[in-house]
Amino acid sequence: MITNELKFYFKKYRTFLLIFYLQTTLFFITLGTFTAFVQQLDYESNDLQKRYEGKAIYQLLDNYYDSTEYQEFIDETDSLNRLKNYYNDLNSSDDFQYLAMFNHSISVEDKGLPLKTADDRQGNQEKQAKNNDAIFTQKKSFQMNKQAQDFFGLTSSEGRLFTDQDFESPSNTMPALLGSSYKNIYSIGDEINIEHYYKPITIKIIGFIEENSRIYFNGNTEFFLDDHIIIPYINYDEPGSETDKTFQKISYLAMINGYVVTDDSPVETKYVLQKIDAIAVKNSIKYSFIDFNPHFLRYRSLMTVFQENKLLLESIFFSITVLYGIIINIVLLLQQKRRRLSFAIHYINGATKMQLVKMQWIEVSSVLFTSYLTSFLIINNILMIGSLKTQLYLLFMCIAMSIIVCIYPAYKLLLSPFVIYNEDEGENNTCYLSSQE
Repeated sequence: MITNELKFYFKKYRTFLLIFYLQTTLFFITLGTFTAFVQQLDYESNDLQKRYEGKAIYQLLDNYYDSTEYQEFIDETDSLNRLKNYYNDLNSSDDFQYLAMFNHSISVEDKGLPLKTADDRQGNQEKQAKNNDAIFTQKKSFQMNKQAQDFFGLTSSEGRLFTDQDFESPSNTMPALLGSSYKNIYSIGDEINIEHYYKPITIKIIGFIEENSRIYFNGNTEFFLDDHIIIPYINYDEPGSETDKTFQKISYLAMINGYVVTDDSPVETKYVLQKIDAIAVKNSIKYSFIDFNPHFLRYRSLMTVFQENKLLLESIFFSITVLYGIIINIVLLLQQKRRRLSFAIHYINGATKMQLVKMQWIEVSSVLFTSYLTSFLIINNILMIGSLKTQLYLLFMCIAMSIIVCIYPAYKLLLSPFVIYNEDEGENNTCYLSSQE
């Protein structure tokens, strides 16, 4: 009965249902967009602002950008030792936090990896190379030290994060974390062949970081790690060959171009910069730095404007949501009132009132859930906003609406008698039937 009645219902009221479907889909998209905005605002105000409040951030840069000067430095016999000592002095200092991190791409043995994990700097075409019949593709990668992992508060959804031991020189394999985009491709313990700075390396998956994990990097307050392979900045032992030596020099040159975090006060800043200068002089390293504080000042000002208007925005949107809910309820009540004759016929033919209530709920909820699924696809695949929390909230709203909308019609069905107008006789025939099932 229910299947046939649904077919009749959708056919007879197709115009109304199409308008209702489009309107509800638009409502869910608007609600999802606003919810994602509020969640983003909370993240930025409660997480980022707290993390950077009262902090001064400087990026250190080596001054070997000129090709001739770079080559002269690399050719010096003690350049590797100087780089190691300089990095270790920065990384072990108690006077400031040193965040070594960089996003140099790596070549990964490609066995059907998603296109979105490709290095953006390669353009629209993935850069591929063949090595012993294996295809290697340039993929997004991020390298960091332990302090960077701890500072940004990264968490794992599966497996574990890096420990202090993971930053020591590995024996056979290098530990690695994967972004959420790799979750359906690899498992904990899988080993992957990569090439990093032209050196073949085998990495072993130790964990997956939470979806939408983001850090501050290179002036971007929302650098997402979902599509990245994250490998540790390892403190290597003595190189065993000239190839290893070259690899280590390149690695340590990247490691010394990190970020210094200290308290944002003139006295503390002056003291820290003097300490860094002393470390550089001690190891004969040429360096400069960039002050990132102005970015955060503008950023915090923007967040203040949003915070001051957050209550107003929420109030307006709540009012619109309530108004929309009232309109939907009125429309559906009027529409379901037209259905009472059909329900009465089913009742006379042997259907119970509980079956009629169930059929009524299915008619309404089928349209609502179709609208929810459509909005889910649009929000995730087209707008690419929101999160699991947003989608669960929309699903809860969809279920709640389907129940609330059907409460009064169900009450009428269960407790009120059916009144059928007999057109042939021109009078009302009232069927006083018991509400007991």
